[in-house]
Amino acid sequence: MFAITGASGRLGRLTLDALLDRVDPAEVVAVTRTPGAVARAGRIRIRAADFAAPATLATAFKGVRRLLLISADRTPERLALHRAAVGAAVTAGVEHVIYTSVVRAADPGNPVPEARDHGRTEALLAASGLAHTVLRVNVWPDMFLLSGLARLAVAGGELPSSAGGGRVGYVSRADTGWACAALLAGADAPTGRVLDLTGPGLTDDDVAAALTEATGRTVRHRPVADHEVAGALTALGVPPALAAGWGENDPFRRAGWFDVPDDGTTRRLLGREPVALADFFTAHRAELLTG
Repeated sequence: MFAITGASGRLGRLTLDALLDRVDPAEVVAVTRTPGAVARAGRIRIRAADFAAPATLATAFKGVRRLLLISADRTPERLALHRAAVGAAVTAGVEHVIYTSVVRAADPGNPVPEARDHGRTEALLAASGLAHTVLRVNVWPDMFLLSGLARLAVAGGELPSSAGGGRVGYVSRADTGWACAALLAGADAPTGRVLDLTGPGLTDDDVAAALTEATGRTVRHRPVADHEVAGALTALGVPPALAAGWGENDPFRRAGWFDVPDDGTTRRLLGREPVALADFFTAHRAELLTG
């Protein structure tokens, strides 16, 4: 059987849909804290489980051959939650685990806060004895929508940041779900390998150009200093907490921590090129023009 943790979350649902196009639904297990939120309930097995309750995980993973372990949200307890999930997979006899990490997670000296738990989880998997594959995912452009920044940048005509010429290989959440399903269902998921899921490296000048192309409204990248980012984003209308969180990564983007060479893995998993940033924004044009 094939199992997906976090199956009711955004990435979990996308992966589930893509997986059901590849395998017999009777062989699919959706593992979630909220069983009622999983669509297609009549076609698949749904098992309630919580990373914070390890006994529920061992039961949910019973009979599972291949498991997609979607990382938990960033909290102080995340590493402990991941440790419980890895332990439950060992107990249940899972044959192969695929884990969603972030780019450069285990690189020495990586200062990106989001990467720390992921690097440690990768080490947990390596020490567990489980056959596993790590899928390191670059930044989702979906975050421009969820934060409201893309819409506000279009309305205000500017995208302020201190990222300079730092490049990010954006890859959409939908493409990530498709790649996860390809690894989960594929017969040749490489054991012990770390794979980078990434797109072409783009600067904030490129992001502004993509917003302009998608909406027909001119958006320019406005360089600001690190200490000015949160204020500039708040002035656009981004909520202060989100503005601070978004600006936190600007120095890391500028330093190249999200600029990952494309070795063809993304195209191989998708069977095509990843969705281009301008095309992604174009698909959400109506939402971007509501400001």
